[in-house]
Amino acid sequence: MNDRASERSGSRWILRSAWAGTAAALFGVGIGTVGYRALPGAERMDWTTMGLVLFTYAVLTGVSSGLGIGAGTALAVRSGGGPRRVGALRLTLLGATGGLVGCTVPALVGIAGFGSLHAPYAGTANLVFCTLVVCTTFVTLWAPTLWGRDRDRLGRGTHLGIAAMASSLAVASLGILGVSLVSTLGLVPRLGDFVALSSAFGLFELGLAAGAIAGLCVGAVAGFAVWLYLSTAVALERRLG
Repeated sequence: MNDRASERSGSRWILRSAWAGTAAALFGVGIGTVGYRALPGAERMDWTTMGLVLFTYAVLTGVSSGLGIGAGTALAVRSGGGPRRVGALRLTLLGATGGLVGCTVPALVGIAGFGSLHAPYAGTANLVFCTLVVCTTFVTLWAPTLWGRDRDRLGRGTHLGIAAMASSLAVASLGILGVSLVSTLGLVPRLGDFVALSSAFGLFELGLAAGAIAGLCVGAVAGFAVWLYLSTAVALERRLG
């Protein structure tokens, strides 16, 4: 019985993290596509083919990123004493590790693949915004799975609402902090910067480095957002108890 329960638990987190990642990626890519199609020159692209490419890319990216961050946060909860005891540092670090593993290759493919097309640049702000939307959506859909079903005094709808609030607050605050810091230091990347770096180091190498950094940041933010959700759920459960 214990083996069967363990197998169900293992398959459950795999399916839920992959599903949450896929749904989040499709949502984020959809928003980004709407904004991109409004750019001058974008109407000249073959959107029948590009739509299929973007859909496939979103699905594969969602599965890979979801499994990576999902595994990292699930491991953090399991090794940290459960959802009611795990600490923020453990979730943030293991979330970042999962993001590095799961997001680097999709980001590399996106940067090197789409970056090599003769098409308008999507814009740094648009890319960052869509990434934050994907992260928020993923945590909202994935985090309640980590709470478990044992001794749960809160309903599924309540968990989903807490996860949405926690993820929005964490991602928005950390995103604003990061953008403000980068802007203050004058490190906001522009198209010319990417062209110069790709010419100096190569598009593949640039994509790999940028993908690894993006994966670490997204995973860390997701891990922190998961901790904020769990902490809020624990506090609410105690008040109801």
